[in-house]
Formats: sequence, C-alpha cells, structure tokens
Amino acid sequence: MSALNWSSLRDEFPTLANWTYLDTARKSVPPRCQELAMQDYCRDIRETAGADAWSAVNVAETREVIARLLGAKPAEIAFTKNTTEGLNIAAHAFDLQPGDNIVLTDMEHVANVWVWKHWESRGVEIRYAKNRGGRLPLEVFAEQMDERTRVVSTAYITYGNGYRVNLPELGAACRARGARLVVDGVQAAGILAAPLHSLGADMVAVGGHKNLFGLTGVGLLYCREELIDEIRAPFLKAPAARGSVQASAHLKSQFDYVRTAHRFEGGNPNFLGLRVLRDSAAFIESIGLQNIEDRVRGLSTYCMAQLKAAGLPVLTPEPWAERAQIVSFAAPEAGGLMDVLREKHSVVVNVKDGAIRVSMSFFNNEQDIDRLLAALLQECGHTR
Repeated sequence: MSALNWSSLRDEFPTLANWTYLDTARKSVPPRCQELAMQDYCRDIRETAGADAWSAVNVAETREVIARLLGAKPAEIAFTKNTTEGLNIAAHAFDLQPGDNIVLTDMEHVANVWVWKHWESRGVEIRYAKNRGGRLPLEVFAEQMDERTRVVSTAYITYGNGYRVNLPELGAACRARGARLVVDGVQAAGILAAPLHSLGADMVAVGGHKNLFGLTGVGLLYCREELIDEIRAPFLKAPAARGSVQASAHLKSQFDYVRTAHRFEGGNPNFLGLRVLRDSAAFIESIGLQNIEDRVRGLSTYCMAQLKAAGLPVLTPEPWAERAQIVSFAAPEAGGLMDVLREKHSVVVNVKDGAIRVSMSFFNNEQDIDRLLAALLQECGHTR
C-alpha cells in the first residue's frame, strides 16, 4: 500500500481552513463525503420520491459496511440514536434480582450512570470501581466484584483524561465470574483498530457523531451474537423462531424483528443519518483503521511532549496502551482559557473535569499542536 497523503486527506475537511479543531471527543467536523451524502439523499427524494433514500437495502448496506469497519457481524449491529440509547437498551437487558450488583466506575460519563440507576429501586446495588491516579486497572474492578456481580459497565476510553481500559483483560475477568460486560465505546470507534469481537465485551454502545463522522442522532449497539436471543426487555419483541419466514424477512424490510441485533430497533430508522454513516464508514475504511490509529498515536504523543516541555501538567497516562486520541492537561481557569483559545486564536478544545481536554483525529497535524501551544504560551505565560 502506498503511503497515505495526510495533507490531501486533511483537505477533505473544509472547517480546517479556518479553525484549529482539537475537540473530536465532543463532535467531529464533517468530511466532504458527509455533505455529498446529504445532497444525494435529498436529490433522490426529489427525483424518485425516495425510492433509494428510504430503501431497506441501503439500511442493510450501512449495517454491512459499519460491521466490517468495526470488526463485527452485521447481525450483531443494531442502529440507535446515540451512545446513551445503546447503553439504555443494555441497562434494561438483563434479569437482575434483589441482592445482585452492578459495577460502574468513578470515571464514567453521566450517561453511563443514569441508565443504570433504575435498578437501585429494585434492590440491586450499584458499586463504583475507584480510579488510581486517573487509571482503571483490572484490580479496581476486581475489588468491587463478587459472586453477585451480574454486570460491569465501563467506558473503553474515558471521556475526561482519555484513559483506555484493558477490555480483553476485563472481559476475561467478567466471564470467569459469570458477569456481563457493557461498554461505552464512543471515544474509541474510528480511532482504535481493535475489532469489536476481540474486546471481550457483550454489548458496546457507540454514537456516530464523533470519529465515525456521522450526524448526531445516529449510532449503533453491538451485541455479541451468542447473547442476542437471551435478552428480554418489555420494549423488545421476542426473537422469531430460527428458520421461520419471519427470521429471514430482514433481507427485505427494516421493520421485522428477527434473530439478530436488529430486534433492538423499532420503527423507521434515521434514513438520512444511516446514508451519511455508510459513506463516512466507507471513507474511513479507505484510509484504514490501523493507519488512523498509528497517525493519532504519533500526534497525541507529540502533543503530550510539547505540553510537558511547556510546563503544563499532563493528566493522561503516557503509555499508548493506556490512552488514545485524548490528551488532558491542567491549566489555570480552564473554562475561561477554553473560551479565549476559541475566540482569540480559533483553536477549539474542551474542558472536562476541570482540565483542558485536547482530542484529535487523523486530519490534524503537528502544526495544529504548535498553534495550540503558541496560544497557550501567550495566554498562560509558561515558557519552555
């Protein structure tokens, strides 16, 4: 494979002509293929009354492309509105009993806390694995797990300092105890190359609007194939009998609930969002997730080195196995500094847990980091 031209790929993101965008952990700026997909969708409705735009075949094609990109089977992918909806399905998916417990972490996005709280009124205990210096090693989960632990739920990459949980290790520990592992995977999708089937997770929820370059309002839920038919919830239809006519109806219609993760979906899907997601996933696939991961590793490592040289305390762990595209650092009056960086320097970052959060994708370059550092040096007065 010939070397990728990162400069040309950067040109696919028109926003970058005017902004230094380092906030992909919140939302990503769109590539041109997103705009073109929306134009094609509107053109088809105008010219064919939606024959293609509202086609079940397109929904199936999106499922195939996104499954291939993320390392899953199409039958394991259900489309949702966002990460929270996927987590909410998972949080109602298991038959827990009074005295059982669920283990979360003290580094979760609030969305992965709220969805589990309803169990407390039913006598199920919620426990929290406590981080050690911004890390969540296996021991902190094991400390909270016992013979009544039924579910463990964690972010793959934490939203704050960007710590990466060792999911295969945690998944093995869960299986050994008979517990299910549910994952908030939104910060990893489109950045890390590890396929979903290799993570040891039972369910992984992902929103499409970050590094998958989709629209808000479209996401996905991965459910391990062996588990799909076991899940029972009031809002889910029971799976169709294996080999029945209904069990093959999904080949022609998106409205039949069958023996696939498709049974977690209800009603009309977000046809526009799925059209965009299909084309964005194909765009990512053309670059290659391993190439993207390698690129982000180099950029984030450069960013951490520059911040440390400037005397700014980096809160993200240094080993690549413990991080991804997020770099968090302490800065005085972080909220005000974020506003100044945007309004005065056209540098977009975010603030999480009282620290500046920088997050990047393959479309960034070292010059983006240099512009950030120059602005920080100007505003904070630090010297190298």
